[in-house]
Amino acid sequence: MSGPGDTLLSFLVFCFGASIGSFVNVAAYRLPRDISIVRPRSFCPLCQRPIPRWLNIPVLGYLMARGRCSQCRGPIPLRYPITELMLGLTALMLYANFEPLDAAARLVLCAALFAASWVDIDCRLIPDVISLPGILIGLLAAAVLMPEVGWKDSLLGMAIGGGLLFAVSEFYLRVRGREGMGMGDVKLLAMIGSFLGWQGILFTLFFGSSLGAVGGLVLGMLKWQPGSAELRAEMAPPVAVGSTAIQPETEPADSQADAGLLQTPVPFGPFLSLAAAIFAVFQPQLVHWYLS
Repeated sequence: MSGPGDTLLSFLVFCFGASIGSFVNVAAYRLPRDISIVRPRSFCPLCQRPIPRWLNIPVLGYLMARGRCSQCRGPIPLRYPITELMLGLTALMLYANFEPLDAAARLVLCAALFAASWVDIDCRLIPDVISLPGILIGLLAAAVLMPEVGWKDSLLGMAIGGGLLFAVSEFYLRVRGREGMGMGDVKLLAMIGSFLGWQGILFTLFFGSSLGAVGGLVLGMLKWQPGSAELRAEMAPPVAVGSTAIQPETEPADSQADAGLLQTPVPFGPFLSLAAAIFAVFQPQLVHWYLS
């Protein structure tokens, strides 16, 4: 039976995860726009005025403001509190399933996956500034902090993840004459493999592809387009963040009006990210289930 101390610690872990989620929201908004993730402090994306500090509390600030900017009364996207809540719960589950340092490494991965997914949904690109450093961090974390992975599985997972998806992309390009997925997905999967090893890559590829197939059909029937027309116009040329260029992913060959159900451009990154996050949180249970 848990005591008051355990309850307080669990609450603090949730708050920490939610705060990471708040930072992820900032990064996902600013990286494609080449805005510093450090300064200025949080502002309303509509009126550009700073958000009062008392409304910067993760999840709670959104509820207190009733989902609107306190100054211009413009709507605050629901995805902001959702990201904070989900990363808070993710931190709580990782704390329950893993040793603290192992849990912290997995939380870093989940935060990177959330940020990459939101940018991919908005702009159909995955920033190199997330995935490339993430590969190196994953290799180091697996070797030092994640005993269930280790450096050998980390290298193998990175090679299988990035190499296999690159081969599939090249095959599609040569057969169809156009890209089927962007290199951002390849680098994202290499990052996932560096954190989660070969077992995590196999799960991510299988489950992520299944999610992507179902999600792609649903979004195709809804004639969904990623992001806003305004943001896609902003992102037409490549944008550099620091010294790392962010390259736009594959553009559809045909216009949305002429595209059929199977040609609807759907970002693959969020489906890979969801599968990887599930494995990161529930690795012991999943490995026991599909290897037993």
